Amino acid sequence: MKKIVLLCTLALSVHSLSAQKKAVDESAYQSWQRINSKALSYNGKWMSYSTVFQDEEKENKKQIFIQETPKGKRLVLNDINDLKFIGKKDWIQYSKNDSTLLQNLKTGVKKLWKSKHYTNPLEGTDFLYYTRPESPKGAIFLQRLVCYNLESNDSTFVNNIKSSRFLKNKSIVYVQIEKDQVFLKHGAIGGKQETIYSGKASDFGDFQLNDKENGGSFTLKGNNSSDFNIVYYFNLNNNSTKVVFNYDEIALNDSNFSISKTAYGLNENTRFITLLVNSNKRPENTQIAKSNVEIWRSNQGTMERRQELLRSSKTLPSEQKFIYDIQDKKVIKVASTGEFDQVLIPESGNYKGVFAIDKKPYAVETDWTFNERNDIYWIDATTGKSTKVLTGVFGNPTWNPQGSFAVYYDEKEKVWTVFDPASMQFKNISSQIPFPISDDNVDMKSANTAYGIAGWLNNGNTVVLYDQFDLWAIDLTNQKKAYSLTQGYGRKNKVELRYGEQGFIGNLDQKKTVTLVGFDFDHKSNGVFQLNNNNSVAKIFANPDYSVRIEAVSGDNSSVLFSKSSYTIFPDLWWGTSTFGSQSKMTDINPQQKDYAWGTAKVLTWKSFNGKENQGNLYLPDHYDSKKTYPVIVHFYEKHTTDFTTYQQPEVSSSNINIPSYLSQGYIVFQPDVHYVYGDVGNSVYNDVMSGVEYLIANGITEKGKIGIQGHSFGGYETSFLTTKTDLFTCAIVGSGVSNFTANYPVMRSNGISTMFKYEADQYRMGSSMHDNLDGYIKNSPLFSAKNIKTPILIFHNDNDRAVPYQEGQSLFFALRRLGKPALLVNYKKEGHTLDDTANRKDWTLKMQQYFDYYLKGAAKPDWM
Repeated sequence: MKKIVLLCTLALSVHSLSAQKKAVDESAYQSWQRINSKALSYNGKWMSYSTVFQDEEKENKKQIFIQETPKGKRLVLNDINDLKFIGKKDWIQYSKNDSTLLQNLKTGVKKLWKSKHYTNPLEGTDFLYYTRPESPKGAIFLQRLVCYNLESNDSTFVNNIKSSRFLKNKSIVYVQIEKDQVFLKHGAIGGKQETIYSGKASDFGDFQLNDKENGGSFTLKGNNSSDFNIVYYFNLNNNSTKVVFNYDEIALNDSNFSISKTAYGLNENTRFITLLVNSNKRPENTQIAKSNVEIWRSNQGTMERRQELLRSSKTLPSEQKFIYDIQDKKVIKVASTGEFDQVLIPESGNYKGVFAIDKKPYAVETDWTFNERNDIYWIDATTGKSTKVLTGVFGNPTWNPQGSFAVYYDEKEKVWTVFDPASMQFKNISSQIPFPISDDNVDMKSANTAYGIAGWLNNGNTVVLYDQFDLWAIDLTNQKKAYSLTQGYGRKNKVELRYGEQGFIGNLDQKKTVTLVGFDFDHKSNGVFQLNNNNSVAKIFANPDYSVRIEAVSGDNSSVLFSKSSYTIFPDLWWGTSTFGSQSKMTDINPQQKDYAWGTAKVLTWKSFNGKENQGNLYLPDHYDSKKTYPVIVHFYEKHTTDFTTYQQPEVSSSNINIPSYLSQGYIVFQPDVHYVYGDVGNSVYNDVMSGVEYLIANGITEKGKIGIQGHSFGGYETSFLTTKTDLFTCAIVGSGVSNFTANYPVMRSNGISTMFKYEADQYRMGSSMHDNLDGYIKNSPLFSAKNIKTPILIFHNDNDRAVPYQEGQSLFFALRRLGKPALLVNYKKEGHTLDDTANRKDWTLKMQQYFDYYLKGAAKPDWM
């Protein structure tokens, strides 16, 4: 019996201790920090970072922390600037009190860097380098290149340099002048220097490397020439040179332009170059004289009008384009002044033609399409003849680096195509992939629906595309069937594999391994995966309970700096080997979190009213009791589950509620995803949100009388619309939302573009103009159904809002006032769409808390209400 009593006493004491956890309030906002300026040394043995307080009013010490990995020395450097790891071992460079210091982290040795010239580290080496003018100065400006070796403590000099360029292999190509002689040389720093060309100094112009860094070109004066008119190709592999062309033999046949005689990044077999030309006319003054009168023209292009209004300047017509055929020694004019907006020329100097983009026929409609449509032309590189191949399309073709193939995503048909110059047509290639290559979850017309292009294989003959989960190789020469580079790993494991945020890798031929981010579709977490030899995928490190993000990779690829994050896990820094086989937590920035009633999170799944499965984030307070009902705040925007593992910093509000704060006060926060149907945006919100709320009620999580709702901007509109359709909410906060589509549709935004695009192609998803669907615009506007509102509403809208006009909040307020319905409007004068002033943020944070506490918890009514 005594044991039972003792156990009960212990249990009660443990519960008492946990129950004493603090609420996330203003004191928490002031104590929380975030991590900035993360870096890892070349050998991965050292890391650096800084921290700043979340509270903008709190003073931050000017400190940088340096930590030996995986454990060891810890240094704190105060009042320093421009810290960087240098060399391949243990050195750092930083400035303090107008002095530059070098410090060895292992030995503690410090050196004052005496050179006042700007100094750079040569990445992947132990060298620092700088240039300084030679003296005495001559007719040609020359510099001395100084390379200092951190480990050997000595320097290597290269004198009398006219120009230079470091290569990726850490060697250098440079032009050196000795007396009246010029030398084009290359070699490793401190090693053997090889001469590519030597001659008379006054005859040498400039040089340019090609993208492969195995050669390039330079210019020389020909006999009896005052210009650098002869272009030579040079080869770094065998130090050979050869004449490529003579500028004097190039005739533009256009007196309005002259050729700039410069070097090009030529390859040995380059056929075409894009000539750099200058206008022989005086530049036109584009500034518009100040006037108190504006003239708006209905046929003026949107972007042209925008530039006039915002920058007081005229838009100049696009520049002309000339290419030169080295093989046939002729100039081809591919674009006249103002003819095309853009000419897409391959990186390679070998191609059959180029693409030209003409946006002018669609310049006006950008007001309602946002993205600009184009006509796309094919221009034969040998004749200059242009042929329109696509009309009124979004997007542009993408060239492979070799200039042999161009692919294009057809947004209308939702297919990838390749251009066939013989038929002048774009032909479907993605039909070879047995899964969709377009994302059906993209429900905005202004957003690209393609999963994307990853890069190129087999010397540009194979394009690599994404489906939802995997990477696919399509042979554009039709010699091989399409196949999955990732062997279907993503789809089998429901992991969406991508390269970084943009997805584009580039030339995959040169990569043995590629690090991929994998999004776990079921658990909503990101992990680290690796594509090996372009034919298999390995999971490097992933955990369903949190997301993993690589913050930095050591220069020798031996180790990584990474973070783990979830709702409950702050993204502290971790060190790990490249395989993540060994890991060490390196920071603990916010240990105080354990003292707060932080709560937990889970993904909720239910059936929407249309019978389809939907999901949302459900945030629960500590010690959630499934036998009780809780006050719930429905807080949403569009889709949230993809951000499920995002850490929520405690902070004062600039517009929205802070989730940890409300959980610590005993609330539940619910964030449902919304899937939109064009032309029926309001009912789309109702379908997904209210079905989720009813699911909460049906499962005993909450009950009517305990449910509030809050949204801001588009979420503010969604919130106000829902209050016209249901009386389930006890109270609502509508933040900076549109209330009347018909009033907001034709106004101009602060960026100089009409708001029409927001309705026809963007967030409000009406899909047509107001004039073609007036009933739909009225039906989706909360203002016209305000008489149905039974929920008390607090409107947050500021009079300097340049995204959603203040009048939208006022209109809803006056409608509710006229109808005798309870409403409040809070306007922080001179503030914009969200709050900038810290005092205002604190005030709004308090007001939201008081408002919900009054309606959902029965707290005392504050005076301001």
